[in-house]
Amino acid sequence: MKTVKKYSSTLFIVGALTGCLLSVSCTPDPPPTLRFKDRQIVDSLFRKNVDSLKPLLDSLCDLRFDSAVRYAVDSIIREREAEKEAYLKRLKKEMDEKK
Repeated sequence: MKTVKKYSSTLFIVGALTGCLLSVSCTPDPPPTLRFKDRQIVDSLFRKNVDSLKPLLDSLCDLRFDSAVRYAVDSIIREREAEKEAYLKRLKKEMDEKK
């Protein structure tokens, strides 16, 4: 009976360590990294193609600018109106309490 108790604690420790090691070993592989030469190729391709995309992206930005500004202004106005309404409600409540 003593040997069972002695081995049960050892088995528990071994099982716990095995479980920990197995849970750590089942992680996904890290993403692949590029070698220096590959990075140079990607960088040169990017620099070559970004010049052709720049006019397109600039024109899209110009087309979207007015609507983005309008949306931002409308959002600011809505926020200020909500603040004004809250202030007026609070002021009215304070005035009613004084009466």
